[in-house]
Amino acid sequence: MKCIRLILTSLPYFFSILSLFAQSSPIVILHTNDTHSHLESYNEPGVGNVGGVVRRYTFIQETRNQYPNTIVVDAGDFSQGTPYFNLFKGVPEIELMNKMGYDVVTLGNHEFDNGSKALAKRLKLADFKIVCANYQFKNKKIAKLVKPYTIIHTDGKKIGFFGLLLDMKQVLMPNHYQEVTFLDPIAAAQKMVDILKNNEQCDIIICLSHLGIKAEYNGDITDIDIAEKVPGIDVIIGGHNHLLLKEPVIVNDTRILQVRKNGIYIGKLIINN
Repeated sequence: MKCIRLILTSLPYFFSILSLFAQSSPIVILHTNDTHSHLESYNEPGVGNVGGVVRRYTFIQETRNQYPNTIVVDAGDFSQGTPYFNLFKGVPEIELMNKMGYDVVTLGNHEFDNGSKALAKRLKLADFKIVCANYQFKNKKIAKLVKPYTIIHTDGKKIGFFGLLLDMKQVLMPNHYQEVTFLDPIAAAQKMVDILKNNEQCDIIICLSHLGIKAEYNGDITDIDIAEKVPGIDVIIGGHNHLLLKEPVIVNDTRILQVRKNGIYIGKLIINN
């Protein structure tokens, strides 16, 4: 990895440029986190009118028109936060993410707010891949829908994505996660890197993480811990803490990104020469 930089543009979007290898057509990763059912735009103090799926869809389409090799991902907590979730139980969020063309997402703790049965029902509607490597699901329907990793082939390159999610014992009532077994995220990440690098021979490895970049409770494993202890991850696209990282946090050779909450920002990672 030669360089990466993050620039705030005139629009509420962040751009990252990452050099990994020479190629004629850049690969672009658009990323969101913690959109929390904010389907409509709203006025954010000090920023102005922001967010909304119409604005996000427009930006995604414009980017895809400019860069054919565009991948759209989310780092979890696309549920809960507005009356849309309370009234419609998370279905519009999934349907609109389908319309916007999301490719890969990981789960956040708020996806479990209505329990595993309700989550399985709405995840079945998803057209995108769902990844989480450090949960074992007793709910068979979820187990069929959520995989440890997925690979996207674009421009002759293999990009491996895997997901990590925090231990929900501190943030949810037991009945919401009783069908989930939490696995050590460091061990899970190491396993994913071994598979994606050695078995699958991916050119790029990206972790979609809902661990958070900073600990909230004693014993929490964070994105920093993953980057420190698991070499081989090129980028961690994170969430949970609702932080706006104006510059990527660089740990060893891993870049950690996060773009606040509620769809105010969308990250744009350009991989080029």
